[in-house]
Amino acid sequence: MERLAPLTGVAFLILVLVAFIVGGETPDNDDSTAEIVSYWRDEDARQVVAAWILGVAALLLVWFGGSLRRTISRAEGGDGRLAAIGFAGTAIASVGMLLFGSLTFAAASEADEVPPEVIHTISVLNNVLFFPLSGGAALMLLAAGLALVYTAALPRWLGWVAIVIGVLILTPLGFFALLAWLLWVGVVSILLYVRKPDAAGR
Repeated sequence: MERLAPLTGVAFLILVLVAFIVGGETPDNDDSTAEIVSYWRDEDARQVVAAWILGVAALLLVWFGGSLRRTISRAEGGDGRLAAIGFAGTAIASVGMLLFGSLTFAAASEADEVPPEVIHTISVLNNVLFFPLSGGAALMLLAAGLALVYTAALPRWLGWVAIVIGVLILTPLGFFALLAWLLWVGVVSILLYVRKPDAAGR
């Protein structure tokens, strides 16, 4: 399990992609309330499954973050400040994903149980509540990127890429930068897995 732990990043990437495929496109915010409620009522089973998959992916992200934190902390030395900041960002991003999963689950499971306006509000939040995910991912990338550039615990180019993506997440290009973040996690996950074990055999 110790040896395979870094691959939780790859599992995270796969599950997020599966959740997107299963969930598909949700209603636009400016759709009518009737259209939005109808969508969540008709697609309830599919959206509940997508929400659960996204929730599991969020937990795997934290597990991957633990592997990345250990690698950076050992290379950084001292109190491992950048490693700690990066892991905090990972946890915040995971909470953001869990919020998306929770809102998706709420809209899908309660479409017939609450007033239509409530479902409309939940649907809007599900589309726009990006700050926890974006902020956490940006913090993770910026801290990890600086640490990799400074320590070369992994190839330095990965650090520069992380810094660029982390900055872009905070701009209007944030959605596309989040997609790049997913790929970055997958690449780092594989590199952490194939890197030479340390003296303790880990």
